[in-house]
This record gives sequence, structure tokens and C-alpha cells, in this order.
Amino acid sequence: MLLVDAGKVAGSTDLAVSVAVVDAPSGGYVEQLDIETSIIEPTGRVQKHLISPDNRAELYELAEPYLILWHHVSLDAAFFDRARNCRAVVCASVGYNHVDIDAARRHGVEIYHVPHYGTEEVADHTLALFLAAARRLPELAAHVRGGGWDWRLAAGVRRLRGATWGIVGLGRIGLAVAARAKALGMRVAFHDPYNHPGVEKALAVERRATLAELLKSSHVVSLHTPLDERTHHLIGAGELALMRPDAHLVNTARGALIDVAALRQALDDGRPGFVALDVVEHEPELPDWLITHPRALLSPHSAFYSVESLAELRTRAAHAALELISQSPVTAAIRVV
Repeated sequence: MLLVDAGKVAGSTDLAVSVAVVDAPSGGYVEQLDIETSIIEPTGRVQKHLISPDNRAELYELAEPYLILWHHVSLDAAFFDRARNCRAVVCASVGYNHVDIDAARRHGVEIYHVPHYGTEEVADHTLALFLAAARRLPELAAHVRGGGWDWRLAAGVRRLRGATWGIVGLGRIGLAVAARAKALGMRVAFHDPYNHPGVEKALAVERRATLAELLKSSHVVSLHTPLDERTHHLIGAGELALMRPDAHLVNTARGALIDVAALRQALDDGRPGFVALDVVEHEPELPDWLITHPRALLSPHSAFYSVESLAELRTRAAHAALELISQSPVTAAIRVV
């Protein structure tokens, strides 16, 4: 079912719809277009389309030249073949794996994304997942709720100061995580072959030349890289086998960075000792073994969220759309193609 919520410009009824906000009817992000209309009007009108991810026919009916796209809806090659009016898409997300970039390029459609929102939230969530796992908070809370009061359930918990936090991908979020880990008194190491030589000196962190070196030496490893053909299953059976038996693996980036099938065997083999995941390959369909595994802590792809971060994302995406329809330089988002 195609649901439309059109914003109108005061005193005008014939202004063409300029921007489509495309979201999913279930698990969507935008209820009202208050932020979008306040920014984009009166330059253009805004229209909301709630489209089921599996209903391609409704997607192909979109006629607006500019789209703000939420990540539950994907744009494939067939969309770009049919959407002759489409000029630009602003992905309201850090990632843009749900858009066929090659097809967009062939049809001359510009694609933008918003990688610079919610940095604090994802870094905070990464830290929270690790601390909850390292301090055994889920088990301790369940113990107390069950009527227990025995501190010895925490036996084996180790001091964090002096332990090594390994960061894979020292971008915006990786840097924010590094700052938080250092505040705990932890050593920080990272692997990022695309980061500038010498950044480790400026930040007083340690560079690891290879991923293998980082995995072998870290007490906690957190992933902060984009997902592409180079990073798909970046952490597979071989990489997991390198990790310490007491290590924690935290992923708040993209689910397919970790081979979930290999992860099951690795946990059974005792390396790593614990995983904390906000994103999982093939989410939201999760394997039963992962949901019930005693050494896995899960959250439902919520690391990005706070009241402020969602408002920031919507605001940046709307400003980018306004810049596009105004033919101004786009500063609120980053161009992909």
C-alpha cells in the first residue's frame, strides 16, 4: 500500500512535489514530516511514501526527482531503469549499501549519504555493549531478579585499566571510541590501512600494520568500517581463531563484516570469549543459536539512536535535499556518485 502525506506551501496549490521521503511502513523512522517540511518548504513540496521493501511495483511508481531514502527500502537497477525523473537520492544513513551505485552512475543520478551524524551515540553504544559484557551485567541483573545476591557470580571479571582496545577502522566513530577507551585507562591500538601515516603519533595510540596483529594482541576488538567487497566477512573463521580466548568482539558497524556462520564455531571453540553485536548478518532474521548463546549480547541495530541523533539525521538529509532543489552546493551530505 502506498501511503502519501503531502506538505503544502501556504497560499499555493500548484507547486509540484519536489522531494519524496521514502520509508517502510513497518519499523520506519519518520512519522510526521514536520522537520522536512519546515526546511524544504516553500522552495518545494515534500511527500511521504511508505513502501514495503518487497513491493517493487510501488517503488517504481515514484515520480519525484529528489528522494530522501531510509535504509529499509532499497533501490535496485530496475528502479533506476524506470525512474527517469530521478535526479538525486539522499540516503538518510551512514551506509548506502541499499542503493545500486553502479546503476545510479549509469543513469546520471547523484547519490548522497550522511556519515557525520550520530557519532557520539554509536561510540557510546559500543562502549556500553563492551562494559555490560565485561562486567557481566546481564548475568548479574538476571541473578538479582531471580532472588540472588551473591557477588561471586562476577568471579573472573578483570580490571580494564591497562588492557588493549583494538579498533578496526579509525574514522569518525573509531576516533570517538578511542577517546572513550583512553578515558578508561586502556591502551588503544588500531588497524586502518587507509588512515594517514603518523595519526598514531598525534593521537597517542598504537598502529597495527595488519589485522592479524591487532586481533592477536587486543582484549577487546570493535569494528568501525564500511561494508563493501573488501570488508565483507572481514572477520571470518581464520580471523576469529587469532583472537584471545578472553577477548570481546563488538560490532556496531555492519552485520556482514562478521561471518555469522564462522562465529558460531568460533564461540564453541572459545575464541573470542564474548561477542556484543548491534548489527548481525541477515538481520532482522537471526539464528536461534545466536539469540540464546550465553556469550553473546545483542541489541536491535539501535546504536545510532537518540532523540537528538535522529533529529540531526533528518535535518541534515532535508537540508541536503533543499540544497539540491535550489541548485546550491551540497554541504549537508556527502556525495557518493
